[in-house]
Amino acid sequence: MKKLTLTLLVLPLALVACNGEGGTPSDAEAPPIEVQVETPAASTGEIPPEESEADIVFDLTGENFVFMMNGEENPDLVVQEGDTVQINFTSTQGLHDWVVDEFNATTEQVQTNNSTSVTFVADQTGEFAYYCSVGTHRADGMEGSLVVE
Repeated sequence: MKKLTLTLLVLPLALVACNGEGGTPSDAEAPPIEVQVETPAASTGEIPPEESEADIVFDLTGENFVFMMNGEENPDLVVQEGDTVQINFTSTQGLHDWVVDEFNATTEQVQTNNSTSVTFVADQTGEFAYYCSVGTHRADGMEGSLVVE
């Protein structure tokens, strides 16, 4: 996650105690307060650094009705049984996500120029469909195969 540092200047009246009798504030000024805020990757368009020890990482993009990886449309993603798989997904055109039902692996839905990721263990062999669950995108061709050997 990206960290954003904000400096807040607060009115001295809000932070400085009043002297005991008349309720007038002291002449002392409060120093600026720094607050660190973490922004979610999906809202910044950045893929977070790898947080897990994935055995294999795929970087996919989503366009209108197609997934892309290294110039290939809806590529077969091939892994070994037991691999920890990380999918880094960026929408380059429209609202999309990446889903494989059998592994309960689903990214967030993201708009153009935003990114998300999902990590899962490929704990069964076979060929499984991955797809976009938005509207009719899957029926319109936004689907590929995850092959677990």
